Amino acid sequence: MEKAKTLLETMSPEEKVGQLFLVTFQGTQTGEDSNIYKLITEQHVGGVVLRADNDNFAGADETVMAAHDTIMSLQQLNWQYAYSGKGQNASGNQQADHYVPLFVGITQEGDLAPYDQILNGLTILPNEMAIGATWDPQNAETVGSILGAELKTLGINLVFGPSLDVLDVVNTDVGEDLGVRSFGGDPYWVAEMGQAYIKGVHNGSNNKIAVIAKHFPGRGESDRQPEDEVATVRKSLEQLKQIELAPFFAVTNQTNDPQEIAEGLLLSHIRYQGFQGNIRATTRPVSFDATALNQLMGLAEFSNWQDSGGVLVSDDLG
Repeated sequence: MEKAKTLLETMSPEEKVGQLFLVTFQGTQTGEDSNIYKLITEQHVGGVVLRADNDNFAGADETVMAAHDTIMSLQQLNWQYAYSGKGQNASGNQQADHYVPLFVGITQEGDLAPYDQILNGLTILPNEMAIGATWDPQNAETVGSILGAELKTLGINLVFGPSLDVLDVVNTDVGEDLGVRSFGGDPYWVAEMGQAYIKGVHNGSNNKIAVIAKHFPGRGESDRQPEDEVATVRKSLEQLKQIELAPFFAVTNQTNDPQEIAEGLLLSHIRYQGFQGNIRATTRPVSFDATALNQLMGLAEFSNWQDSGGVLVSDDLG
């Protein structure tokens, strides 16, 4: 952390702003005429997120090798440009950029499509509900370890998951709940499975992958899928602490095994009604509501974790 602080102090404002962004891009081309080339060399972005629907992965016969080549190409491009002396500051004067390796992120939730991005060449892993149904955290750790080892081999260093949402309400009539994208409906067991899964990813990758647990502060009882429309969770803060927030407390608790601690939390675009004391008051999407977010992050469990280097990552802004 001290090395990062020292580097940050020497960065230009443009570089500092660029480091805040993880971007997506189309295809696999990284040449000088590609958008991703310009984002890395001119905007100094902090990293990329690879997605199947952006055609970042090749066909079945060459998915793994092509993905590895794309990732290595992005990192090499970033490294070469940083040391080329082509960078310019705000005044247009030439300067050497500061080299910071790119974050390369992915969502790989298991059970293949639609929640896995890489569909060929990796071990087919079960979804979270199937893991949770075993009531055995060792299974969660094993799955996490396999995922961590394989993604690290590809050059991926950031994974969005596991989901720590508690499936508190099952809306089978309208299909609006999380389905199999949750370890279950008991906050204690979601926490146990989540800790074990994160430990597995860390051990499997030799601590080369940062884990971003999601979807903070919890969307298990949201009234609709956030991908379709802004969803709302109607609970007081005390209710959130007992259910939605409990698994996130577990993976940010600094007294636990360090391997069970998430490096980041993925902040959802969900409104919360009643948690600020007035049952009629509804926040803006918490990712855009500084007052609500500060109230949540002011809880000791999260403030201590954040002071120790924990980061918040916004869910997809696109």
